[in-house]
Amino acid sequence: MIPCSNRIQEILEWVNGNCIADIGCDHAYVVCNAILNHQSKKGYACDVAQGPLDNAKKTIEENELSDFVSCRLLDGIQGLNEDVDQIIICGMGSKLIIDILSKGNIHPGLRFLLSSHKDDFILRQYLRDHNIHIVREKMIYDNGHYYPILDCVVKDYIQNISSAQLHFGMNMKMDSTYLSYLDFEENKYKNILSKVNKPEFLEKIEYIKEIRTQRIS
Repeated sequence: MIPCSNRIQEILEWVNGNCIADIGCDHAYVVCNAILNHQSKKGYACDVAQGPLDNAKKTIEENELSDFVSCRLLDGIQGLNEDVDQIIICGMGSKLIIDILSKGNIHPGLRFLLSSHKDDFILRQYLRDHNIHIVREKMIYDNGHYYPILDCVVKDYIQNISSAQLHFGMNMKMDSTYLSYLDFEENKYKNILSKVNKPEFLEKIEYIKEIRTQRIS
């Protein structure tokens, strides 16, 4: 396995497509490790800029994976090969991920691994409104920040998801990292409420209580 960050390792745990595409590939660590670990048979390292693709090509050649991994200069997922069955879009903001999804040709059965570094509420909201179901989530902690990873699949009907789940995760893995995240968020909003009494912050605390209740039940 090619050495990589904790975040990439966590993403790799849920990579299982026969043919994957890593959008915004950087050094192509995700797609190359997926091939080396026999999690995928084929992959594409994709980026909108040539510089990251040059880095990706170097990683591919150093690990003798040129027969299995190809580089693609693409704007998001536009023009992506039809043999791709799992698309990975991680390490960017939710608004950019939404922009990429909105411009792509998606179809029922297509799977996504998504991870944003901010505004995950609006990402979940977009997924719900466009029939992209959240199969499972996990929260990871890397370099001082919490990041959700969303394992998704496109369906032809809307997913039933509560307001609490839109804010704090759908089908989330209930481990110590996630519970620490809920503690962090609850303390953050309590601290804000002690200075500014606004109902939206109290609402978020109630959502966290709802999530905790679901865990107990």
